[in-house]
Amino acid sequence: MKLPKIMISTIAAVKPTFFIGFSFALLSCLTANAQFSDLNLGAGLMNQSIGKFQDSSDGSKSKFNHRLTLEAGLEYDLNSDFFLAGDFGALWPGGADEDYISKKVFYFNFHAGYSLSEEFDLRLGTGMTLTTISGDGGTTELQNGVGTTSFIIPDQSTTARNITFNIAGLYHFHPEYSVKLELLVFNLINSRNRTFNYALTARYHFGDSLWKD
Repeated sequence: MKLPKIMISTIAAVKPTFFIGFSFALLSCLTANAQFSDLNLGAGLMNQSIGKFQDSSDGSKSKFNHRLTLEAGLEYDLNSDFFLAGDFGALWPGGADEDYISKKVFYFNFHAGYSLSEEFDLRLGTGMTLTTISGDGGTTELQNGVGTTSFIIPDQSTTARNITFNIAGLYHFHPEYSVKLELLVFNLINSRNRTFNYALTARYHFGDSLWKD
């Protein structure tokens, strides 16, 4: 079944900031009677745009573009099985290999989670990735596969906002420590522009010890 054109236009016109506001509103409603259960910090590696980075002049593409990622997360228990989780993360460095461009990447993820067991959690949700690129202006020569082409260097800061669909699994190998493997899908319904990030992080869990006696 095809969506009416007016509906497609309406969906395309919705700004990413709507999804942030909606996520916060949903989180507030669902956690009105929930229990704030955990604060956690994590560090690991994120691979950006799997298979999309050209790494040589012959057009071959790299499947590995790892960056250090740092995360802070909160969790709310809805009951003994289900919970809500939110993460804020940043990549360092942001991802620009060139000296003439500065790139910063931040992301916010909101997940609904299910405890499969005492050790394993499954998480599904959405997120927003903010990518800011800035430069000093001018041009530079870059390989185009058969030679070089002049490319313009930005002379001001620009920020791209992308909504992601996320799925993650978390393994608690100790009451205070865990590892999380997460897949982030960009442009979920656009097969031509769809890309994937994955991240592997180790996390330390404070639990509820910071606000309970």
